[in-house]
Amino acid sequence: MKHLFCLLLKVVYVARNPRDVCVSYYHHQKSLKVAEFIGDFPDFVDLWCRDLCLQAPYWDHLKEAWERRQHPNFLFLFYEDMKENLMKELKRLDAFLGTGLTEDQLRQVAEHTGISHMKNRSSVNPGSSSYSEQALKEGRRDFIRKGTTGDWTNYFNPELEAKFEVWMKKGGEVAEEIPFKYQIQQTETTELVECK
Repeated sequence: MKHLFCLLLKVVYVARNPRDVCVSYYHHQKSLKVAEFIGDFPDFVDLWCRDLCLQAPYWDHLKEAWERRQHPNFLFLFYEDMKENLMKELKRLDAFLGTGLTEDQLRQVAEHTGISHMKNRSSVNPGSSSYSEQALKEGRRDFIRKGTTGDWTNYFNPELEAKFEVWMKKGGEVAEEIPFKYQIQQTETTELVECK
């Protein structure tokens, strides 16, 4: 039965560079009641590097997906590639799912999934009852925050970077093999979607 399930199921896995994931997750954990993290970013990096965050450890999760990336029913995407050239990645997704969308339909998907649209969509963002008291006091309802690549440079000082590098080594071969991008150049198509 398990084998049949694997033949019928299609999985789309989106990986993001771990530094930006850490920053994004820090903001989620500070904002949402499920965690109500009350420390600062260095405190969070300490927990992250000890695999003590909710839904940790990062490397085990990523390793499992990376090992399946060649499976015909598994599509491994990078967040940074989508930010760099969204239409190219949407075409890969379209081919994988066999949906046969037209160029115009793919552009509509790109617009619908742009950060500015996602930030304002109630079906994506949790209601007020999901946010921590502190987040509500500060007026932060940033479940969808920036969606940028490279924001980690605004958070990591040399000491945090050194700690993070030690943690990166815990990822072993997977951390070395995966071609993470920590800075990108967005295409005109992506910028148009994000600015609407």
